[in-house]
Amino acid sequence: MIVLWIILGILAAFCLLLVIRALLVKDTAEQPEHYEKPEIDLEAAVKKVQGAIQIPTISMRDDTIPDKPFYDLQAYLEKTFPLFHEKAEKRVIEKYALMYKIEGSDPTLKPAMFMGHQDVVPPQEEGWTYPPFSAEVADGCIWGRGSFDMKSQLVSIFEATEMHLREGKMPNRTMYFCFGHDEEIAGKGAQAMCKVLKEEGVEFEFIFDEGMNPVNASLVGIDGPLALVGVCEKGWVNAKIIAKGNAGHAAMPPKETTAVSLAKAVVKLNKHQMKARFTPAVNMLIKSVCPKASFKFRLLMANADILKPLVKPILLRISPAVASMLRTTMAFTVLHASDAANVMPDESYAVVNCRVNLGEKVEDVKTHMQKVLGSKYEIELAQLGQHEPTSMSDLDSFGWRMMQKTVAEVFPGGVTAPFPFVAGTDSKFYDELTHCTFKFSPHITDAKYRAGMHNVNEYFKVSDVESDIQFYFRFMQNSCF
Repeated sequence: MIVLWIILGILAAFCLLLVIRALLVKDTAEQPEHYEKPEIDLEAAVKKVQGAIQIPTISMRDDTIPDKPFYDLQAYLEKTFPLFHEKAEKRVIEKYALMYKIEGSDPTLKPAMFMGHQDVVPPQEEGWTYPPFSAEVADGCIWGRGSFDMKSQLVSIFEATEMHLREGKMPNRTMYFCFGHDEEIAGKGAQAMCKVLKEEGVEFEFIFDEGMNPVNASLVGIDGPLALVGVCEKGWVNAKIIAKGNAGHAAMPPKETTAVSLAKAVVKLNKHQMKARFTPAVNMLIKSVCPKASFKFRLLMANADILKPLVKPILLRISPAVASMLRTTMAFTVLHASDAANVMPDESYAVVNCRVNLGEKVEDVKTHMQKVLGSKYEIELAQLGQHEPTSMSDLDSFGWRMMQKTVAEVFPGGVTAPFPFVAGTDSKFYDELTHCTFKFSPHITDAKYRAGMHNVNEYFKVSDVESDIQFYFRFMQNSCF
């Protein structure tokens, strides 16, 4: 009986500790100022976005670049934003990549960079309600390829900057603007611009690129939107798993063909994923959301370090998006065996698209696969196109404080939270040039909205054109002017 009371006492003390830790959580986020949003001519801004979408700057998988659309977009931007182009020094790198610089008045301040990309993925041939490059406005949306990713955001950066210039203001901090032409395939434009900047010895206070969006966080008790800002980027590589055997006629199959052997490997590897971990970015995400969450979620988040063995399995089951933040992901995207129905292949292979978690390396993926599958299978990593995870941004920095401040001012009740960005951006190539990279697209979305990206009937809400401009305008005002 005494033992039972001791156990109950320990449990009660443990529970009390959890509650105290939740009650002691403090909000250290940058506090907003009263902010009057400027008037924006939304109709004119939408027309500018439409004009950009109507220029088919498609990046092709075979690395061929159609000259005319990219030259047409350059000419369109010069015509549409004349004051920007009057004040900025323009350089064209590798024929298409655009680099601009507006000199700041204070040379002691490190420059800032705002990024984006000009190119779009090829449109699917069928299924469009409106032609993919019509930029039709209907049902409160602009429809067309590149409307979401990312012509609207590109135009918003120019518009927000020109709004400051029209007021007769010039920045205190030098501002760079870098817009690659092939982000969707290889990022060669971004790499070329990065090389130029590195040779010139430029270091940035922060870099602001496209990324995740603010989302509804009412589930955890947050009234305003949760602005998920990518502060690092997972690495990636394509791995090929090869099963070898003897070719032959399909009329006399052995017990296990190379296709069967490959299928077993796919099932086994899919079952034995790489270990899930709480990276520094995930820990900071939890820490940032915790003060604003309802008490039951705060209780869980404030004690995530203690309750990690219980919390981790729950998070892995919430959704693929949440799970992808915790581990290296392996997605089987290509399966290939025989080219003929009646021929058994001597080789079958699968391609696995891997997004490498922070704290791990590309080579660790191969090591894990070989350990799970054994020496029976050959594993090859693609030598071209792979990239290691980036470093994590400094969250005790001027840039991060201004990001928090701007989110709270433009999105009332909004909470800023860092997270590991799981997709790919051009800004990963600039990792050596700054201690702060923010991957963020400042318009509120949900899963359905984001699903239109790269899909038929891609669209962008008209109201979000204003949202993007307002955010860029205020962020520039807070950080550069």
